[in-house]
Amino acid sequence: MYYERVLTSKSDLKQREYILASRGLRAPGSEDIIYGLFDSCDRLAATGSLVRNIIQGVAVREEYDGEGLTAKILTLILRHASERGLRHLFLFTTANSAPRFASLGFRTVGATASSALLEWGRPGMEEFLAGLAELAETAGSGICDASCVVVNCNPFTLGHRYLIEQAAAASGRLYALVVKEDISEFPFDVRLRLVSEGVSDIGNVIVASGGDYAVSGATFPSYFTREEDLASAHAELDLEIFASKIAPVLRVTRRFAGEEPFSGITRVYNQIMKRVLPPRGIQVTELKRLEIRGEPVSASRVRRFLGEGRIEEARELVPSRTRFFFETPEFESVLKSIAEKQSRQ
Repeated sequence: MYYERVLTSKSDLKQREYILASRGLRAPGSEDIIYGLFDSCDRLAATGSLVRNIIQGVAVREEYDGEGLTAKILTLILRHASERGLRHLFLFTTANSAPRFASLGFRTVGATASSALLEWGRPGMEEFLAGLAELAETAGSGICDASCVVVNCNPFTLGHRYLIEQAAAASGRLYALVVKEDISEFPFDVRLRLVSEGVSDIGNVIVASGGDYAVSGATFPSYFTREEDLASAHAELDLEIFASKIAPVLRVTRRFAGEEPFSGITRVYNQIMKRVLPPRGIQVTELKRLEIRGEPVSASRVRRFLGEGRIEEARELVPSRTRFFFETPEFESVLKSIAEKQSRQ
């Protein structure tokens, strides 16, 4: 007989750390809630956690292998997630563990030699790809040399505009997929709008959401957690999903990216992209960043200026639509978020 409880005490969390380590795992960090199943001796037998809508840290104490505790802990997590209104969940796990979750309704989104991303619930990858297929069909099926950029744009800068301009000039059609993960200072709906408005004059660019499958907290968590030592594995999984699922639907044969002088994680991602995508028939082109007054333009630099109250210097680095946004009441909450984040650093 096992009983459940949420893990909060130091002793419970220490037991969890031991179980995770015994399975070659470590605590994900930033968990919203951590669950545990305990035996009659109050010993932790199985554990799992939720990080937003991502199930992580699922592990069973070795002595209890074969007793179905993986299914029990996942059923517990799914029940609690449903009570919280979550209808679509991801599970990041090792590649050899993925098949055991199929009986619980998990579907494989993508897998590499070392890791796999599964999902549960709807809407999922099937619906996302159907939306992309409809987008491509509406745009016209006659273009054979489609390209893609994946951008966060926190906020949309002249550097992003330059990257998209250059990529579009070398492409019959360019898809600009905007990272949907909504933990940037500029909310997703704002970022998507600023990109769409900022490139509306470039006729062959189609702006769309990257959904939960292009540089998201599920496919590439290192981008959001700064775990550089895990970046390679995460990047490879994200790019596998892009190559096997997204690119074929959009008929993408080339991916563009800006060179990365600042973020070590993004630099690793670009390096992995150059290794993973060409063998899959997708050319990778890394473009030199736009410089203004001898310095590369970056969104992080714009946010720093904004947080320091140097609004005019920030305005010099962004297109007119972003400058206009700086004048709106909506910007006040964004500016507050930037200031709060910088005060914690």
